[in-house]
Amino acid sequence: MKRIPLLCLLIPIFLISCSPEPTSPMEGAWKLAYEYEVKGDQSTLIFPGTSQGSEIKMWSGERWALVGVFIEDSVMTDNFGGGKFTLEGTNYQEIVEYHSAKQYLGQTVKLYLEVKNDTLTQIWPVDDEGIPVESHHYMEKWVRFD
Repeated sequence: MKRIPLLCLLIPIFLISCSPEPTSPMEGAWKLAYEYEVKGDQSTLIFPGTSQGSEIKMWSGERWALVGVFIEDSVMTDNFGGGKFTLEGTNYQEIVEYHSAKQYLGQTVKLYLEVKNDTLTQIWPVDDEGIPVESHHYMEKWVRFD
């Protein structure tokens, strides 16, 4: 009889310990839909626009990676990178451990990141509070990759 209360306590503890860890909203693979450069009131479509090609970005645990190829003026350029990330609300930081553009190596890039349904938005640069710089920034929209 004394075992029943103990068993009643152990079952919920066991069930809680078996539940999966919460994943981040961007967990999985995403395909770049478009990128804009915004200067004041003007916005210029960069991709697809002056650049063609494709890019996929993936998040898993605390890691990110991207791979893609872009064609601009008939010149093909590979693009890849990866590293660790942190996310607090919409304040997102990428710690760049590898990248096709060597100037990014070792950098911490701060961005605004928002996920709504199957659309992920990234904007950079941001100020110290994580607010996009209105005078000149870039905005990318990504869609879940099936």
